[in-house]
Amino acid sequence: MDDTQQIVAIARDIVFLVLVLVVLLVVLALYRKLSGVLSSVKRTVEDTEDIISTVSSRLVGPAAAGSRVAFGAGKFASFLFGLGRRRREKDRDGRERDRKESRDGGRNDGG
Repeated sequence: MDDTQQIVAIARDIVFLVLVLVVLLVVLALYRKLSGVLSSVKRTVEDTEDIISTVSSRLVGPAAAGSRVAFGAGKFASFLFGLGRRRREKDRDGRERDRKESRDGGRNDGG
């Protein structure tokens, strides 16, 4: 019986070592496949970033230039039509008076 127990123990150890070896091989195979997939995904993401960067630079550049032109045109129109400054302002009583009067405190001494 002692020999039988030793044979069973040795067989059990051999089966255990074989299973460990098989699991190790499966893990290594999965690692290699996943590593390849992950590197492919990384390249795809980098290519997508490059494409988006190129498209956005080609769209945002002209759009920003157009907004600068529109801003300048608005300033020019404001200057022409006098919309940039209010010519009159109301004092506390609701009366309208010229801006010059409001700056000199209501004095009209020619200065």
